[in-house]
Amino acid sequence: MPQVDVFALLIWSIIVVCIMSAVIVTYNIVKRIFELSIRKPKTLPPKKNEKEFFISVDVDEAISFYNQAQNYFEQGEYKNVVQCCYNAIKNIFTKILAHFNIPAEDLNIVDMSYVIQVKGVRVSFMEYVQHLNFIRLRLVVDQIVSKDEVLWVLKTCRAIIDISKELPVVI
Repeated sequence: MPQVDVFALLIWSIIVVCIMSAVIVTYNIVKRIFELSIRKPKTLPPKKNEKEFFISVDVDEAISFYNQAQNYFEQGEYKNVVQCCYNAIKNIFTKILAHFNIPAEDLNIVDMSYVIQVKGVRVSFMEYVQHLNFIRLRLVVDQIVSKDEVLWVLKTCRAIIDISKELPVVI
C-alpha cells in the first residue's frame, strides 16, 4: 500500500485554495466593472447663465438597426450585432449633428460624440462609444469578442436610443 505524503497534500491543498480565491476575486472585480460600465449615460446639470432646451431625435431607423442586432445576437452572429448597433448610434448622432448644421459623413461615432458634447448636449456618450468602437475594431481584425461584450453593446445601444429621443442642450 503506497504511503500518502501528508505535507505534500497540505501544500497542494493550500495552492489550490489560493488559486480558487484569486479566480473568485478576479471574477468579482470584472463583474463589478462590467455592471458599472452598462449604466446609462448621465446628464450634466446646466450652469447658471445658460439656457437649456431639448431636441427631439427620430429614432425609428435606429430602432430598426437595433432589432436587426437582436436577431443577429440570437443567431450568434456577433460581428453583425456590433455593426448594427454601431449603425444605429451613427444614425442617431448624424441626426443630432444635423440640428447643429454639422455634416457627419467623415466622422466616426467617437468623433460625433465629442462634437455633440462640445455643441452643448448635456449627455455624455463619450466613454460608451469609445468602448463600443474598440469592440468593433477588435472584430474588424478578427479578434475574439465574448458574448458578454456583445450583450453590453446591445444594452448600450438601447440606452443611447432611449436617451436620444429627447436630449437636453444648453447654450
